[in-house]
Amino acid sequence: MTGLIKLKQKHRKTPMNLFFVELLIVLLFLSIGGAVVLNMFVTADRKAVKSARYEQALTDVQSFSEVYALTGDIDASADKVYGVGAATVGADGSRTIVLDEDSKPLVTPEGREAYGRVTVQLFETAEETVCGRYSEAEILVFETGNTADMLIEQKCSAYIPSFAAGNGGGNDA
Repeated sequence: MTGLIKLKQKHRKTPMNLFFVELLIVLLFLSIGGAVVLNMFVTADRKAVKSARYEQALTDVQSFSEVYALTGDIDASADKVYGVGAATVGADGSRTIVLDEDSKPLVTPEGREAYGRVTVQLFETAEETVCGRYSEAEILVFETGNTADMLIEQKCSAYIPSFAAGNGGGNDA
């Protein structure tokens, strides 16, 4: 009789153990699936942030190019697009502007280091001609701290005629 009771107890434990094993397998698959989905959401968020930075940088570069084509002056263009005092002058004559996550220029060195997300570098070459001044600007936009990951590289030019050369269109009668 005792053998029959032990056999019944053994038979009762087996389905319960099998249920728990199945439950553990289901939980394992759910946790793996949750981790994959969470990873996809994080990746999508990072790409959305990078895309928003790219779009804002592209808008800023287009604005700078348009202003530069009219003025032919890199400092005046940077002041009009990014605000007065936003650009710092480098040893090579380039201008550097550091923007935060809202694309607002940072003017203090501490702010640039702590909150800088996008860096804009401006380079200018100019040539005086007989009839005016021809200048070119190169605009490089990249994520701060990661110069290898360039967002935008663009060149623009301006020709500002000089009316002082020759008659220059003046009506001297």
